[in-house]
Amino acid sequence: MKRGEAAPAVSIATAGALEEVKALLARCGLPTADIHDGILFVVARSGSELCGSAGAELFGRMALLRSVAVHPQWRGKGIGRSLCGDLIARLRAAGVQRAFLLTTDAQRFFATLRFSVLQRGSLPMEILGTAQFRELCPQTAVAMMRDL
Repeated sequence: MKRGEAAPAVSIATAGALEEVKALLARCGLPTADIHDGILFVVARSGSELCGSAGAELFGRMALLRSVAVHPQWRGKGIGRSLCGDLIARLRAAGVQRAFLLTTDAQRFFATLRFSVLQRGSLPMEILGTAQFRELCPQTAVAMMRDL
């Protein structure tokens, strides 16, 4: 797709094959080592092309939002916002009351989605125990939270 060209219709759906999601995450510089079937993923597609992904690990009434990625050629078209909106609606429907995340470079984006910064040490034990927190995200990653 060329710059300035109108984006084809993009649809949001539950992810199928995780290998495709992992390839997108790697392309966007996000960790893939702990991606597994227990993570709820939604993806954005234009036809058969994967444009973006967003995932969440569920911990009862809490969730860890993760793996929000949009392919570079699809950025700036509202896909990340649509993915997060869909995922948050699914989490709410599943009874999740609070979502957390760690980010190294998207703090402003998540702030527009009503996430607020909190001290890393104040994260719940379930989140502190994830590989995302313990191993994959650097200590410089900002912790954020949102009530759903």
